Amino acid sequence: KDMLVRCMPIYHVILTRILRHKKTINVVFFAASVSMWRYQHIYELMSRCPRFKVDIIIQPASAYNESQKHADVKALKDFFTSKDIPFILAEKEDGGYINIRKELSPDVLFYPQPYNNFYPYEISYNRFYDKLLCYIPYAFWDCKGKWSYDQPLHRMAWKLFYPTYMHKKDAEYYSFRKGKNVDIVGYPTADDFSSSVRTDIWKPQDKKKKRIIWAPHFTVVYDGLLMQSNFLWMSSVMLEIVQEYNDRIQFVFKPHPRLYSELCKHPDWGEARAKDYYKKWEAFANTQIETGEFVDLFMTSDAMIHDCGSFSVEYHYSENPVMYIAQDFEGQLTEKNDFGKIAMNLHYVGKDKQDIINFIENIVLKEDDPMKPERQQFKREYLLPLNGKTVAENIMAEFLKSFC
Repeated sequence: KDMLVRCMPIYHVILTRILRHKKTINVVFFAASVSMWRYQHIYELMSRCPRFKVDIIIQPASAYNESQKHADVKALKDFFTSKDIPFILAEKEDGGYINIRKELSPDVLFYPQPYNNFYPYEISYNRFYDKLLCYIPYAFWDCKGKWSYDQPLHRMAWKLFYPTYMHKKDAEYYSFRKGKNVDIVGYPTADDFSSSVRTDIWKPQDKKKKRIIWAPHFTVVYDGLLMQSNFLWMSSVMLEIVQEYNDRIQFVFKPHPRLYSELCKHPDWGEARAKDYYKKWEAFANTQIETGEFVDLFMTSDAMIHDCGSFSVEYHYSENPVMYIAQDFEGQLTEKNDFGKIAMNLHYVGKDKQDIINFIENIVLKEDDPMKPERQQFKREYLLPLNGKTVAENIMAEFLKSFC
């Protein structure tokens, strides 16, 4: 495979030259879940350009259980239908998969994650090395290591669209391709965060209250790669807190898309307990659960408590205070790249219920927030789109430069 990887840059040059003479270039975007959908604005730009024919294929992640797969598909169908966007289901009614090559004749394919077993083999990027493969990270990458930058898709891709020069620097260090297939365009969700139009999705209250998001990670069991979730001890603690502050604060439970499936497999939980716990978050007057889009949720909130990777960066778009839950914060920092360390160090840190209470009382309710100027500087320096354009416009410019 190393020889194949070495040949790919030459093949990509030949293929792009061929496609320049093709009247219409067929582009396929894969959608796994609403919360991982990063292509909306570039999809809209390409759809309006006669040079491209664009299709969206819905397929949930292979690792999820059947109930979560069904929920993700339904949410995606509702999302695209609400926007009058056509879509195709990858899985057929008989359980097989569509023949993408035969039915859509793709020239370019965008995959939402770089991992080998994320999708069934029938629609995996492993089937399309003869096409132009693209990848936009589904999260604002804050980890270091070859597993973050040197998966097979990273090696075989025509274009990797990364958010900052620091991420390109990491790719140059860790990737077999030394970052030569990386284009720096900004983070796609920045286009959503920059919008002046907001939808308030918070449950109506009888009086004005502060709004806090709790976003737990999915790693409830150590798998040898990472273990950053605090959900097992926080699950009961957070329900206690939401009741203690029911007259002053409303809370949103924003779990990682994979958390439900992991709880269903956990020996102390299982599907019945997981389903019951999720329902509890809908039961109180000051709580709700949100599993889809998060931009409006972030931008209409007052604070967040979490232990997720990407949110440690993305929530800084709001400029609001944020607490990271960790039993060993310094240990977690050792796993982060330089960019991730900067973002993480702009968090208040907690490891137990009392730390969470102190954050709520002092930082949120009393608004004593000494880190705010530093977060605002971080946003200006790292999070805003490049070149005076939107991120989608930067990606589109790379496509037009290649094919026109």
